[in-house]
Amino acid sequence: MKGGRMKYLITASIFLVSTCGFGKTIGFGIGQTIGEHLLMPSLFTMRIPLGKSIVVAPEVSLEYRSSKEAVDSIDGSAYTIGLESNFYYPLAKREKTVFYAISGIGFELSKEVSEWYEHHWDPDSSATKVKYTTSSSLQGLNLGLGLEQSLTDNLSLLVSSLSNLARTTEKVEEERNGKTDVLQDASDFSLNFQNLKYCVYLIWYL
Repeated sequence: MKGGRMKYLITASIFLVSTCGFGKTIGFGIGQTIGEHLLMPSLFTMRIPLGKSIVVAPEVSLEYRSSKEAVDSIDGSAYTIGLESNFYYPLAKREKTVFYAISGIGFELSKEVSEWYEHHWDPDSSATKVKYTTSSSLQGLNLGLGLEQSLTDNLSLLVSSLSNLARTTEKVEEERNGKTDVLQDASDFSLNFQNLKYCVYLIWYL
């Protein structure tokens, strides 16, 4: 999504919330996910009140990496983009601490590309360039709990843990000598209660 469109969506969301009278306080924040691989993509989030209790939390996570090994002539790159929208329902509140139940939906797109050269025993033959591309997508339903602690009047620390029911699709392609073959094209469903994601957020309320 282009930067102009993203700014437009954020501005429109703020305007809609303020004009409909859902709430006067909107939060913006950043977070870090801790999960299977310890530190996972950083999160950019908003907190939009609906009425007196429910809070909507749209989130965006981004990750990109690249590598190059001159010895083996290997190039690689990968990116992951995640979008979520969760609803926070307060279960209990004590002084500056709020305990939430969380539900919502999430989407994730990722792509990984690896390129290298295969060398042959025949000295008269040239090396063959091989390119592997793995594309995957995920759609899921989130369910979990969260605990938010106010640090100041405008700043809070929120820790949440989510499990999910997800549908994942994956496609693996190999390109060799200008010809592309599909090595794998599959999809499956998973119910994940064990590998929980723990997210730590620092949120500034306007």
